[in-house]
Amino acid sequence: MEFRFQHFTLAHDRSTMKIGTDAVLLATLTDIGQARSLLDIGTGCGVVAFCMAQRMQAWGEQARIYGVDPDESSVLEARANAAAFRLLPESCFHFEYITIQAFAQRDEMPRFDLIVSNPPFYNQDLKPSREDRLKSRHRDGQLPFEALVDSVVRLLASDGKFSIILPPVESDEFRDVAAGKLYCHKTIAVRPTARKPVYRHVREYSLSPDRMEEPSLLIIRDEKGHYTSDYLTLTHDFLRL
Repeated sequence: MEFRFQHFTLAHDRSTMKIGTDAVLLATLTDIGQARSLLDIGTGCGVVAFCMAQRMQAWGEQARIYGVDPDESSVLEARANAAAFRLLPESCFHFEYITIQAFAQRDEMPRFDLIVSNPPFYNQDLKPSREDRLKSRHRDGQLPFEALVDSVVRLLASDGKFSIILPPVESDEFRDVAAGKLYCHKTIAVRPTARKPVYRHVREYSLSPDRMEEPSLLIIRDEKGHYTSDYLTLTHDFLRL
């Protein structure tokens, strides 16, 4: 199973979660700035990492892109995708089968300019039957927000940014857990249509209390079911729409 982007193709049949809208939203709505180093937490097949890598092409071999995931098959697939990726050398990519908690505890671990995560978020919903999907979308015993916050604080460069996508309730919970450690300075609310409620937040955090930007809104489809001009502009370099 492959997913074709504009400039690269990714396999995602072995990963715990298939490529979807959340990954694309996170990769395209995140402000990349001048980041040369990236860490993708819960990387799966590497979709967010590779979309961000396309945006980091200007750095060439200086780009440093890491992805971590507690699912071995996902990491093996991400490594295979790195070998087939043509926009940056394979040497730029480092995918590891490890929890972020263990990764963050390593001695002399470098700090990252940009950290992104599309993390497990359902805490009390009905659990899926497959264990691998449970790991990727349910944080019970897998990735508590407290552990995610502590790991990001340990790994983020002093002037770095952390970007995360979550449903609104979980997004507010994460912001509360992060209070005093990570400071939210940007919120983008996403609605599937103008008439439907917000179903995702993309929020950016830093280690310092930067000025909070006014929240913004992205609507994916119009009343006729067509993609909005904002969504098409956002994704035109990535998706074949």
